[in-house]
Amino acid sequence: MSILVLILAILEIFIMLVISVVSIVFLYFMVNSKLMRHAPPVPSCGKVKTEMMHDVSKILSKRKNQVVMDLGSGWGSLLIPLAKEFPNHHFIGIEHGYIPYFVSKIRSKNIPNLTFIRENFFKSDISKAHIIFMFLLPHIMPKISAKCRKECSKGTLLYINRFQIPNFKPQRKVSLGTEYDSYYVYKIGD
Repeated sequence: MSILVLILAILEIFIMLVISVVSIVFLYFMVNSKLMRHAPPVPSCGKVKTEMMHDVSKILSKRKNQVVMDLGSGWGSLLIPLAKEFPNHHFIGIEHGYIPYFVSKIRSKNIPNLTFIRENFFKSDISKAHIIFMFLLPHIMPKISAKCRKECSKGTLLYINRFQIPNFKPQRKVSLGTEYDSYYVYKIGD
């Protein structure tokens, strides 16, 4: 019985350490403006991410040599599984934050068709992309709207998590429950 109590105590300490480390990292992102000039990386929710990936997988399975970008790629949770599944397409993640960028680079080191670039995506060339993922804050959307109009080719697909792009008409909105569980699909030139 005392061994069980000891194991439970060690487990409880371990869980508290993990929670503490996660909290410290999150606070670091929130406070340190030099490393996080915009927003902390927030991954797409499970349902939305799964559905967007399924949607894009259907497209990629029918096409060749596509370039798929993620603006604000965070930890790489969208691109890494897609790049593994579709080795004949090229995937590019653009992330401004140092820590998510380095985590993504480490996680993707053995995936030759996946590149992560650390820069402000407003300075990135998105003209070669066939499909672009975004999960950005609403106040950034007008600026991204202008960038997409200027740089994207006709037919480029935009998968936007949660927030609409102003002055664009979505091809469709996919709702998976609440207003937070939705994404929009836009096609440049429509």
